[in-house]
Amino acid sequence: MSKPPAIQSRDPLGQRLQEEWEVTSEAYQAFLGVPARQRFQHLGALFEKLCPWIERAIRGVTIRHFILLPTEMAVARLFAKTCRRENLPKSHVIYQIWVESSILRDVANPKDELGATNGVAGEPGARLQQRFNRLPYADRALLYLYMVERCSVREVSGYTGIPQAYAIENLGRIWTQVQEGLGEHDLPNGWKAPVLGPEGCVRERRREEE
Repeated sequence: MSKPPAIQSRDPLGQRLQEEWEVTSEAYQAFLGVPARQRFQHLGALFEKLCPWIERAIRGVTIRHFILLPTEMAVARLFAKTCRRENLPKSHVIYQIWVESSILRDVANPKDELGATNGVAGEPGARLQQRFNRLPYADRALLYLYMVERCSVREVSGYTGIPQAYAIENLGRIWTQVQEGLGEHDLPNGWKAPVLGPEGCVRERRREEE
């Protein structure tokens, strides 16, 4: 009797990611099999395997929760935490959940420096991170979409479902609260800082309104 045909995944991307995760897991198990005194020599190769997964997970956290992080510091910390595990989760999705919970726990801890430290050049300054991450979720979402993702007010309104007039008014209020005492170096290049009109509302350039 012939074997039934193999069931093809309905999600080719998910299948490919899972296969790549299994390769990463095998590399991690091989790393654990190296004598402790020799593991340092293999950290670079392991980092190359794990770094893309960590960065992908961090990106997911920042978008879902609209928080600012010193990315390089977060990657280094999560890599160190991962290397202390007895094994990797069977699924890359579970690993991403573990990364997310770890980041949110650290950011919520007032004694922890993650989310309140100076990053490398091009990353948000410590004061901006701290003030931004302490905002209510709805306020963080508005400011993140406008500043980091560089959305227009019209696009912010479309993504959040709030009227444009409300977005303009509240972006001004939120940015006024956050920006006090910040220097130019606190804002990474490429971010769109809100420009406020005399009434305290966001005023966009004409080309962004069209």
